[in-house]
Formats: sequence, C-alpha cells, structure tokens
Amino acid sequence: MVQEASEGSDREYAAFALRHQPILFAVARNICGRGANECDDLVQDVLLRALLKWDKLQEWSEPAKRAWLVRVLHNRFLDRCRRRGTETAQVLGLSNVHKLFEDPEAPDPELWECVTEAELREAVCSLPPNLRRTFELHAQGLRHAEIGQQLGAPVGTVGTWLFHARHRLREKLRGSAEARRERGRG
Repeated sequence: MVQEASEGSDREYAAFALRHQPILFAVARNICGRGANECDDLVQDVLLRALLKWDKLQEWSEPAKRAWLVRVLHNRFLDRCRRRGTETAQVLGLSNVHKLFEDPEAPDPELWECVTEAELREAVCSLPPNLRRTFELHAQGLRHAEIGQQLGAPVGTVGTWLFHARHRLREKLRGSAEARRERGRG
C-alpha cells in the first residue's frame, strides 16, 4: 500500500518535471545568455530542489508551483553569479586591466592605470550576464572558441559579446579614470 502511494507520487513528480522543464529552460536561456551547459545545470538544480520538497509542493496550486520554480531558478542563478564574482575578483586585477581594453579604438593605455580595482569589479558586475561571462572567461585567458564551447555560442557571437563588453566597460570607466588622471597631474 505504501509502495503504491510512493510510486504514484513519483509518477506525479515526473509528470510535473516534464511539464515545467520547457518553461525553466526558456527562463534559464534568457538569464544565462544561452549557455547550454549552464542552463542544463541550473534547471537540473531547480528540479532536484523541487524533488526534495515534493511532499509540500504537490499540495500547491499549479501557478504557485510554477512561480516557486522560477523564483528558485532566479535565486540559484544569482547565487552562481555571486560565486563567480568572487572567482573573477581573483582573475581580474589592475595588473592586467590594460590588456582587456586593447583594441584599436581604446584610449591610451596609461588612462587605464587610473582605474581602481573596485571600479573595475563594479563595472564588470554591471554587465549583462552573457557579456560579463564572456569578458570574465577572456580575462582568464580563454580563446574565443573555448569561450564559445563553454557558453554554447558560436565564435562570432563570442567576438561580438566581447566587443560590446569592452565598449560598455570603456564607457563606464572612462570618466572616472580621466578625472583621476587629471587630479594626479594637478
């Protein structure tokens, strides 16, 4: 009798997971920048949490379950971003910031010596997830093809994301760097 109830609950959870998986993948792709591995990991993490809480969840209405799933997915994504932020803080530093801005349109390299580490970290964290992750992986020394594999994106897209990340960072950091350089000269 108890085994029948358990099997029924298992079938209900399996149907629940199959029904909500497409929604979770859509939300994950939207916030992760289409990185296939990261989306898979995130969705599996959320579904595992739902399984562990299934006794309580199965009593909830369908919209409440869906809202809980999406909220947990969003929270897990933010947790991963925070964890990456501490990893990135170790990789991105003032010693290599000028290399990250190398491109023909970049202002003189000395300007980037006026950027503080806190400003750099804040600017990187302000990037949209796909641009931030691309920039972080590039800062770790990965090539475009390697970044593309990790993010599930074509090499051309990685190049475009990196271009946009650099452009946004230059725009965000230029004003304070120029002001600090002028104060140093004065």
